[in-house]
Amino acid sequence: MKTPAPLAPDNNGAGSGIAGVTVRALDPIGDVRGALSEIYRDEWDLGPRPVQWDFIRTNPDVLRGVHVHRLRWDYFVLLDGQARIGLTDVRRAGTFRRSMTIDVDSEHPMIVTVPPGVAHGVFAKSALLYLYGLSVAWDGTDEDLGCRYDDPALGLQWSSTTPRLLPRDLELPDFDTLVRQYEAQTASSAT
Repeated sequence: MKTPAPLAPDNNGAGSGIAGVTVRALDPIGDVRGALSEIYRDEWDLGPRPVQWDFIRTNPDVLRGVHVHRLRWDYFVLLDGQARIGLTDVRRAGTFRRSMTIDVDSEHPMIVTVPPGVAHGVFAKSALLYLYGLSVAWDGTDEDLGCRYDDPALGLQWSSTTPRLLPRDLELPDFDTLVRQYEAQTASSAT
C-alpha cells in the first residue's frame, strides 16, 4: 500500500496549523468486498507509538472536552459519523494560543494526532464511533486539565452553542486558568 499524504487541516482561515498536530488522509483500497485502510504505520512518523487503543461511542450533539495532557499524545480515527475536533495550543512556543478546528467524517477517513500541551475537544455532529489511541497507557498520572468549551480565549467555533456536556465540564475554569495550571504541573513534574 502506498503511504497516504498528510492533509492540511481545516483551520477556519486562521493561518497555519499547530506545531505537532498531524492530519493524515487514509487511503482506502477497495474491491467488491468493501475497503481496507491502514490507520497507523511507524514510518508515518505521527508521534510516539500508541500503547493503548480505546473504542468510543458518542451520542449526537455531545462535546467531549476541552482537555489537555502533559505527557500523552492522542490519536483519533473516526469509524462512523461526523465530528469537529477543536484544538488550542497551551504550550509557550511558536504556536502558543493558536487554535484550529478539523472537521472529520467517516466518508473521508483520516487520522488526527494531538501532542501533549494542545487542548482538545471532540464535538459529535452525529452519532460517532471512533478509535482513540494513547501514547501513554491511562493510569491516572497524566490527569486531564481542562477549560470551558465556550471561553472566547480558546478561539474555537463549535457546531453547536449548546452541546451536551458532563457536569464536570460545565464547571471547568477559563482558558487562562488552564494555561496557568498546565504550566504549574509541567514545572512541578520537571523538578
